[in-house]
Amino acid sequence: MTRRLIPTIFILLLDILVAFGAVFIAKAIEIILPMLSLPDEHLQIKAVTFLVVIVACYYFQDLYDWKYMRRRSEVLSSVLLSGGLSLIVLALVYFIIPHFTLERNVLLMALFLSLIVSFMIRAVYIQFKLADYGGLRIVVLGDGENAQYLFKEMRAGNYPVIFEGYLGKKNWEITSRYLGDTSELVNVISEISPDKLVVALDGWRGALPVDDLLKIKLTSCDVTDAPSFFEEMTGKILVEEIRPSSIIFTHGFLSSRFHDSMKRIFDVFFALLGLIVTSPVILITAIAIRLDSSGPIFYRQKRVGKDGREFNLIKFRSMNEDAEKDGPQWASEDDQRITRVGKIIRKLRIDEFPQFINVLRNDMSFVGARPERKYFVDQLTELIPYYALRMHTKPGITGWAQVNYPYGDSIEDAKEKLKYELYYMKHKSLRLDLVIIFQTIKIVLKGRGAQ
Repeated sequence: MTRRLIPTIFILLLDILVAFGAVFIAKAIEIILPMLSLPDEHLQIKAVTFLVVIVACYYFQDLYDWKYMRRRSEVLSSVLLSGGLSLIVLALVYFIIPHFTLERNVLLMALFLSLIVSFMIRAVYIQFKLADYGGLRIVVLGDGENAQYLFKEMRAGNYPVIFEGYLGKKNWEITSRYLGDTSELVNVISEISPDKLVVALDGWRGALPVDDLLKIKLTSCDVTDAPSFFEEMTGKILVEEIRPSSIIFTHGFLSSRFHDSMKRIFDVFFALLGLIVTSPVILITAIAIRLDSSGPIFYRQKRVGKDGREFNLIKFRSMNEDAEKDGPQWASEDDQRITRVGKIIRKLRIDEFPQFINVLRNDMSFVGARPERKYFVDQLTELIPYYALRMHTKPGITGWAQVNYPYGDSIEDAKEKLKYELYYMKHKSLRLDLVIIFQTIKIVLKGRGAQ
């Protein structure tokens, strides 16, 4: 478990306890007050139903994503929206299963208590972050481009990291505190006692203080290299630092017949489920496209699949019929070629629904890297190191890159997405696939969309 997940799991457990307990507290208050309150032998089941809905609504409002827990005003807004959404969902649940219904006064009191306490929990968490108690305390060994890049990326992403400073030569371009020369490494670490020492030297050959690092590892704190630390904190791989040995000798990037078989069963199940659940939306979308603009309803395009094999990708047409009369082009955020209906279905990712058929045909997986056209693959393979690695696995309808980096209309964007795709390939599992699917559902429901 990575350190960045610990606050999330802790807050989740607190929310579960608070929501469950709030129902019983509300019931007790209702009994004490001079109001009509009947005994309820199914209160435990009703409390579990209540907490599941509350926690699910918190999740869809990003209240378990520390990237969105920066200011109390934002958290308060998300908590209030979660409360309103919870009432709607609970009303639907109570309509379908009347036996799970809480009394109105108990429900409103439990919801009020849950929202207040959940907001207070997150307010305390934000306060601790602001007070520099909510992050991983780090010392960096390095003063060059690698160290500068690490500082820049961690700060830009608002990751829960507290940089105590760096060791090496004095570099005025690094804004973090200068702690001393490499020769002072052991004394500095002993004095500061950080959680982790990150080695971010530009050139290791002949420059790595091996004896000092061994001593620190055995007596003071954890020691890791910059690429591993970057991967742990960001959920992506530092492409600039990839070496063949880091893929050949690392644990990860493994495949097996059992895993592939289980993933295929997983894909078929979710593709069939997706077609059944979205069939009304598919029908409405097909009619809307036909009425909105001339041209076919579906759009078939050659894409590069596993091991470079091309296949016909099926999508709802979201652009004008002559969108690529001048040749292949990157999709952009305000692309004038997109139709009125196309803007909506792209925003909600409805244009991707026909790809369930590609999954059933075994052209694609449900989760994987997005398939690109050969025209772009040839360009990107030449320009981006290790880009071809992404083609050693089946492409997917959604993926780790899509839920973390939704837009991509340039070579730099493709490079950034590759970092996430390689991370997925290294850590691929059915558990990670489920995380990606739930994240995708949240993105679609919140309308963040993609191009």
